[in-house]
Amino acid sequence: MIYDALLLEGIDLKNELAVLEESEHKVIDPGTQKPALQHDYTLDIIRRDGHGWYLSRKTVFDRTDLQLHQQRLYDEHGSVVTDVLYDQYREFNGVLFPTRIEIWRPQEEYSIKLKVTKLTINGPIMDDQFVLEPPSGAALESR
Repeated sequence: MIYDALLLEGIDLKNELAVLEESEHKVIDPGTQKPALQHDYTLDIIRRDGHGWYLSRKTVFDRTDLQLHQQRLYDEHGSVVTDVLYDQYREFNGVLFPTRIEIWRPQEEYSIKLKVTKLTINGPIMDDQFVLEPPSGAALESR
């Protein structure tokens, strides 16, 4: 669930259709501190399974900068499984990434708020990161 929120799933061209719609969401205008409407693009992903077609997810992008704003994942019956909000984008090593991610799971009735304070993207991978040291007192067996 956290993985699905952090990394957007690609579109399966064999079993999914993508439909673009124009929409809007409410924001607080930073200058006036009053509610305002922000225009966005919503990408509706419609999936085919053994029973037919259903709305699988909606991905909302801010129309002014094309940053991801929200993602909703649905089950086969049209119920929201996961609703994710993305906000406060910051640059990490040349890549913009949301530093506030809110995940809501209405069927399980819980939410998670993630605050990204440090992010390494495409950092170097050293050989010693793949070395697993046995805990003290553990005996090694060779076969």
